[in-house]
Amino acid sequence: MKQFLYLLAGLLFFASCNKQKNKDGIHTYKASTKITAKLSGDVVFAGNSTYNYYDIAITDDYYAFLDYYSDTILQVRKKSDFSLHQIGPRERNTFSTAYPSFTKYDYVNHKNRISIWDNESYLLKRIDLDQNQTTPMISIDSIPMTDFVSWNANTNCCITSKELYAVSFIPGKPQVFFSSNKITGEYAVPGYPPITVPIPEGVLKQAYNSDLVVNEEKGVIVAALRFIDCINFYDLNCDMTSSISFADYYTIPVADITNTYLDAENSKKCFIDICCSDKYVFCLFDGTTDFTGNSIIYVFDWQGKQKAVLQADRNLRKIAIEKAGDYLLALSPDEEGGRNVIKYNLKGKL
Repeated sequence: MKQFLYLLAGLLFFASCNKQKNKDGIHTYKASTKITAKLSGDVVFAGNSTYNYYDIAITDDYYAFLDYYSDTILQVRKKSDFSLHQIGPRERNTFSTAYPSFTKYDYVNHKNRISIWDNESYLLKRIDLDQNQTTPMISIDSIPMTDFVSWNANTNCCITSKELYAVSFIPGKPQVFFSSNKITGEYAVPGYPPITVPIPEGVLKQAYNSDLVVNEEKGVIVAALRFIDCINFYDLNCDMTSSISFADYYTIPVADITNTYLDAENSKKCFIDICCSDKYVFCLFDGTTDFTGNSIIYVFDWQGKQKAVLQADRNLRKIAIEKAGDYLLALSPDEEGGRNVIKYNLKGKL
């Protein structure tokens, strides 16, 4: 009953967000939810209950995947035929954490370089996939995370030449994301939009969790919120420049049965991933509590202008775009318990 009341309060008492307005230099508007194009994807690599990929990185010549359960947690495959190029096995202790993640942006990465943020070993691992090697085992350059941040486990890490931007797994206070550098330390970006109804502190701390991308050249950060249907744009100083809503009223996450913590399972999943090309930002929207139904991808340019609303032909959990923006790769659960790799052609869709 309390969960229902919190959700109802979020639906009824949040400020209306259906008009464009500017406040303190922040442009806010309600985006269209009308589908502009439907996507029909091809299964280019089948999970077959064997492959459980949960993260993707695309380079010039390779696709890199991280696998939940495989002993070879990192699998790098050639674009031409999906054959294995390099691997990072668990038993070799290449990664000591169960679930490392690719950085969303690392300023040193070009051509065929990838970076992995490993919370358990507390290392940033940079990998050049073009390195000449006698075996398929990867070679890595490891950098202590203390070079970037003081503590805590993080995801959606974006590393510029001056700053780290990331999302904390366990934030000490409500925040969309945080920035960190050696000169000014860490700064928690305040939660937005404001929640105007009372909710437990433990829920409020997690309510603004987001997925993050950065375009250092354009000076833009984009945060797509996981439990509130909202996307925020910021400059590299973490000052918000625009905020986009998708309904007349925002929704908010619900508390668990103890009325203490956020109930991720029973809360509506809003934006569950984000990726970007040179021109556009792609925000993956689920809109359910149990990951059912076909996913929606909202597309914006780096100024926050809406470009497209794409409906996928299945439920997606992760997306990645090649830098020119011609096609998108996605991970989708299969009926056998694995994850299929789906390819979507975006030509003529934007």
